[in-house]
Amino acid sequence: PMPNPLLDFSDLPDFSAILPAHAGEAVDAVLSRARENVDAVARDNHPPEWENTLAPLQEAQESIDRVWAQVEHLRAVNSPKWREAHRDNLGKISAFHAELGQNAGVCARLRLLHQSPAGQALSPPRRKALADALRDFELSGINLPAPKREQFRANVARMAALSAKFEEHLLDSTNDFRLDAADESQLGDMPGDLKTLARDAAKKAGAAGFRFTLHAPSYVGFLTHSTDRGLREKICRAHAARASDLGPPQRDNTPVIAEMLRLRREQARLLGRANYAECALESRMAQTPQRALEFIRDLAARARPRAEEEFAELQEFAARDLGISELRPWDIPRASEQLRREKFDFADADLRPYLRADKVVGGILAFIESVFGARAEAAKAKLWDPAAKFFVLKNTKDGAQVGRIFMDLPARESKRGGAWMAAALGRIRRRDGHLQFPAAHINCNFARPAADGPALLGWRDAETLFHEFGHALHHLLTERDDYAVSGLNGVEWDAVEWPSQLMENFIWDYDVLAPMTAHEKTGAPMPRALFEKALAARKFQAGMFLCRQLEFALFDMLLHSADSPPFYLDALEAARTETRVAPVFDGDRFPCGFSHIFAGGYPAGYYSYLWAEALAADSFALFEEHGAKNFGETGMKFRREALAAGGGRPAMESFMAFRGRAPDPSALTAQYGLD
Repeated sequence: PMPNPLLDFSDLPDFSAILPAHAGEAVDAVLSRARENVDAVARDNHPPEWENTLAPLQEAQESIDRVWAQVEHLRAVNSPKWREAHRDNLGKISAFHAELGQNAGVCARLRLLHQSPAGQALSPPRRKALADALRDFELSGINLPAPKREQFRANVARMAALSAKFEEHLLDSTNDFRLDAADESQLGDMPGDLKTLARDAAKKAGAAGFRFTLHAPSYVGFLTHSTDRGLREKICRAHAARASDLGPPQRDNTPVIAEMLRLRREQARLLGRANYAECALESRMAQTPQRALEFIRDLAARARPRAEEEFAELQEFAARDLGISELRPWDIPRASEQLRREKFDFADADLRPYLRADKVVGGILAFIESVFGARAEAAKAKLWDPAAKFFVLKNTKDGAQVGRIFMDLPARESKRGGAWMAAALGRIRRRDGHLQFPAAHINCNFARPAADGPALLGWRDAETLFHEFGHALHHLLTERDDYAVSGLNGVEWDAVEWPSQLMENFIWDYDVLAPMTAHEKTGAPMPRALFEKALAARKFQAGMFLCRQLEFALFDMLLHSADSPPFYLDALEAARTETRVAPVFDGDRFPCGFSHIFAGGYPAGYYSYLWAEALAADSFALFEEHGAKNFGETGMKFRREALAAGGGRPAMESFMAFRGRAPDPSALTAQYGLD
């Protein structure tokens, strides 16, 4: 038989050769090897040192992560067959981590090392890795009596399966919906490339007119531009009801949410904590649910008065100019876009012709070279789709390789929604001396190129690319060779978004943006006058936007900090009472599609976006203080103190090393115009 490409660790994964059938064998092989490593550590009678305890554990973890990262990636971007491969093996991965987290022999060795002179002599990053490992053992139920340890392990496996089920239900219900518009006049001032894509989609299905879906470019474009209020309501209600009790029972995420919340609470109680949020925040910058709630509510108190003013202005405009006496959720995107056009003589659609996807990507790569000293070179690799691309990242100064980037930007039906960065490989120096350089996946769901023109991005798409590249830099520019603290490993969850949020700020600098713009027809860069209009409109409805984010964050924290988990719609109503200024409607089942907290890494952590945004705004202020001419100097300091440091020290230490002081949240409120 041919060798399994998932088990070829000599270089990059060969995505063209990896099949769903390879997953089971590869997962079994790496788990078997990992268990041998774990057993060897647990049975070792020699005095514990880094090389005979944490080093082999790290290598075991890296090999599992390497295989599983490719399975997760191919499930997210490719054929439904990968779903089955993922589902069939997820339980094995979860079971391994649960049993390792309760391995008394390994934990005892780590405690011995922690107390020994060898442990005290470790470098600060290795001491942190050891402390993190001991904390994780405690949070994995190591101190529980045997029956409760079993229960804890079973719960971990069940929650992993529920997360996968949540995401599958959401993708299936997103893919199920189609909306056809017969007449071009119903599309209003929709950008030409989005119209063309909708026309092409209808043609492909043998339908007349224009076809729209619940995938982001299509859904957002329709709600923002369509003049047909009835169709806007239809697509808005369909989006809000995805994977809920309002659709097919076999795709309803309501019972998934209920069981997941019950299991999270049970885990917390087993560990002697009042609620799940207490467990989750022990390893984060905020440290306690109370501190996170104070942060959310303080921002809400500042943002809500502004949001109420903005919504009153929008209502008045809609009644006067659009003939809409009562604004409904399906009216708000279009009314907002029309009001912005009136106030600033500007709409997002005006920017779109200048934002060619290829040009923006090239521009971001050039910016990363000039500011962070890392040059990306296009290279060949065996990929999973013809639309994917691959780059090697090298130090500008000495040409030394530091990492690799896989990029897959267009939307596809089989691809999960949204945008995300994921680790393909992590940086690790193995005990044999071999240094593996990291590799990152950047995945998006941008509109595909129209038949007669290039792929174009909306402003938010371009901002999203900056964001995901920030995550990639955090993963790729690490200088930690120990896997447990390299890249994003070991970074507190509420600091993970710090570099990505920082990167978003640079799109608002004309000198940064202009070189990465080119009109789709003329090739001319975006005129400064147009950019200035966008800049003037930047804080348009900032209060409403912030309140929406705070609604998500508060909903998440109320769900997970309650001693007894409330019904999800009750928690949503409670969060909206404190944060919401826009109307809601019966049939809004937003939580059934809230994959961040039910199928991602953000339970009791959605506040992290705003927490990290506060760090990012304050960090960007230093770039501004030193001036654009010194972006490179400030950028190299950020690379050194934040990116290179990885998870090798607390994020607060990295922030203070870069900024020279503790964070000042006023930079964030100033960015939103709330001061």
